[in-house]
Amino acid sequence: MKDFNEKLKRIETLLAESRYEALVLGRRDNFAWLTGGKEGGVIRNMEGSFVYLVFMKEERVAVAMNADVRKAEEELLCGMGFRFQSVDWKSSSKEGYIEQMLAGKRFLTDVPIGNGCLDLDTVYDLEYPMTAGEIEKYRKLGALTDDILYRTAKAFRKGMTENDLKKEMLKICVQEDAEVDVMQVGGDERVKNYRHCTPTDKVIEKTILLSPVFRKYGLHSNIARMVCIGDIPEDVRKSYDDVCRIQAEIIAFSREGLLFADLFAKQEELYRKLGYAHEWLMHGHGAPVGYMLSDGGVLYSKDRVMKTGQAYEWFVTVSGAKSAELVMNIDGKQEILSLAGKWPVKEYVTESGEAVMLPDILVL
Repeated sequence: MKDFNEKLKRIETLLAESRYEALVLGRRDNFAWLTGGKEGGVIRNMEGSFVYLVFMKEERVAVAMNADVRKAEEELLCGMGFRFQSVDWKSSSKEGYIEQMLAGKRFLTDVPIGNGCLDLDTVYDLEYPMTAGEIEKYRKLGALTDDILYRTAKAFRKGMTENDLKKEMLKICVQEDAEVDVMQVGGDERVKNYRHCTPTDKVIEKTILLSPVFRKYGLHSNIARMVCIGDIPEDVRKSYDDVCRIQAEIIAFSREGLLFADLFAKQEELYRKLGYAHEWLMHGHGAPVGYMLSDGGVLYSKDRVMKTGQAYEWFVTVSGAKSAELVMNIDGKQEILSLAGKWPVKEYVTESGEAVMLPDILVL
């Protein structure tokens, strides 16, 4: 309950210091944030929770359909001070009930509801700084991610397809009780041709890119690793070293209070210096991660800044190579949580002279 009470204070402060009279949380990721990783959804490929949470200065209300309200009361939100409101499928939707309940009020929301102000940036900013308990969970998830990808790579056998390797990864995830929100497994020329290698029945010959998104404890871990069967081709070696150089510079450049806009400008400069200016606009370049899969709104913001207790994944991609790690700003230092000892590493020295260790290409 300590984490819940701290998060509740953040919500109360937001309502006290803003023009809003209420806050509505209707997304699965924000439900998980408030409850320390509990699952408010039922349909896992939906962003919406089956339990909506409404915070007002005078009370807080959990709104759910008849099928879900008892579970919400007895398992998900027990002891958290909510009033539970059940709605039936014939009379009203959750959104319709909340719209009537908040009629005449100015309210902030993370899902579209009536005249509410939909503002994910403000809602996601409530997540930081992550609590000590959340940081510990993230360290565990980072280490688990490193382990899952290593075991997946080691499961490769000659003649396997991308889908075969995907199945190996999923088996390990089931064993470790980790969900998979994004699955990318690419081989050979598909890594060069496509930024998003969703797996196919193509047989893998030489080069593998593993780039999944795992979810555990309600938190997300988005990383990428590269594998070669036998000697590493020169073009793969160069491309991978280049994306790692950019990754290392970004990590060394990152600090609390830095504008995300300045970080992305730095990335663009590095792409240009290394001869990849033409690839800068081929893919987004990462964002904070957490209970949300990716807070991509920072890509378009001129005033949002990096915060302490904030986790990130920086996508660094060029044709044929990708670098992405789970990084967190902890006590003023950038800690690579997904570098946990299973994968081979290589040192990259930045322009400022800082040495950054990053995963190397794993040779099978």
